[in-house]
Amino acid sequence: MHFGLYLVKQGAITCEQFVDALERQLESRTQLGALAIEKEILSVKQVFHILRFQADMPEELFGEIAVQEKLLTEEELSNLIYLQSVRVRPMAEIVVESGFVTPYDLQKHYLEYRRENQESAESEASSTH
Repeated sequence: MHFGLYLVKQGAITCEQFVDALERQLESRTQLGALAIEKEILSVKQVFHILRFQADMPEELFGEIAVQEKLLTEEELSNLIYLQSVRVRPMAEIVVESGFVTPYDLQKHYLEYRRENQESAESEASSTH
């Protein structure tokens, strides 16, 4: 279970606060084009080429266009998406910064969350044997 959903389930934050935190988390995500330039996989010119394509077809995702145009391989795209996901701001940081929970309460909930996840993983492991 996502930690933010756990906080909602525990009554630590509201659904609205969770959605707000998720939106902030998504806004903190580095764009794939910027990551591709940073990792020297694409040039600025190539990124602008993809963005021009995307302006004409807004339903198409940047990565899909880059692969279709043979500017990225599927593997390179997967690596960039992974990098993008690990660079996103942590939910815990956002809910504290937003004042939804105190650092103390967050730590208390996080320790309980980890304990429950550990117990759940151990239970699943023992049931498969």
